[in-house]
Amino acid sequence: MRNRTTLRTRTARTARTARTTRPESAEPWWKRHGRGLWIGVGLPVVGAVLTAVALQLVGLGGESEPSAASGDSDGDAAPFTVTARQENEEGCTALPDKVSAPQDRAELVSGGDVNAVIRRNDGARAGELTVGITFEGGARSLTITSIDIRPKSPKPQMPLSGTLLCEPGAGGEPKIQLYADMDDPEPVFRTGENATQRYFKDKVITLRPGEQVNLSAIFRAEESSRAFGLMIRYVQDGKQHTLPARAPSGGRYAVTGYAKRYGVVYRGSADGGYRRVEKPQPCSWLPAAQREGC
Repeated sequence: MRNRTTLRTRTARTARTARTTRPESAEPWWKRHGRGLWIGVGLPVVGAVLTAVALQLVGLGGESEPSAASGDSDGDAAPFTVTARQENEEGCTALPDKVSAPQDRAELVSGGDVNAVIRRNDGARAGELTVGITFEGGARSLTITSIDIRPKSPKPQMPLSGTLLCEPGAGGEPKIQLYADMDDPEPVFRTGENATQRYFKDKVITLRPGEQVNLSAIFRAEESSRAFGLMIRYVQDGKQHTLPARAPSGGRYAVTGYAKRYGVVYRGSADGGYRRVEKPQPCSWLPAAQREGC
């Protein structure tokens, strides 16, 4: 009798122990690892959010310049319009390489879309580039405080010497004259051809609602070539903004000094086409002031 009681007691204890000590694998994995996942994933996310807030507070949030309420993004309407057009006097355009594509040669000889040939071959106006710029005011007045020249390269490059295209042209009388020496490492607009004073140092352009203001920007190069962009700075309602001035006809802003020799030279003819010059004389295309010592 005593042995049976002892056996039943031991059996009951063993059953209770088995019920209270289930294998750990029976517990769902998400309960066992949920706390670890929260710590491993949650803390980096919180840290990233706090870091972004801190950067914004100290001014290092990733934007180099505040965007304007309108005009600085594609989704907003610009507060005024800017139209740029190339105003060529009689002169030449230089290309970095010889014109070799059959399509380009055919366009030149037939007097076709020569501007397309220039764009495809990264041409630049030789000696002087004249750009007419028209501002047209919007609904509210604003003040243009500067037009910045932003070169595409930190230093002037060698003049383009692959192909030279020389053609006649015509230009109009500008309202406001701006001059820029693109041989200068940091070119700016000045008040005259040989002036040293910056145009926008003491002057601004006030643009009233619906008003049009025309100006002519002349970029000169004698010793180098330069591609660049134009950025307009203006103030409206006491806030400063910027707006890029797109290049004419989907091309680019570029000017180059004349080279002493070119791989090939074309000259415009009365029928609108271009004729290749056989054995062109060196420097014959240069302005008279630059021919000395050539």
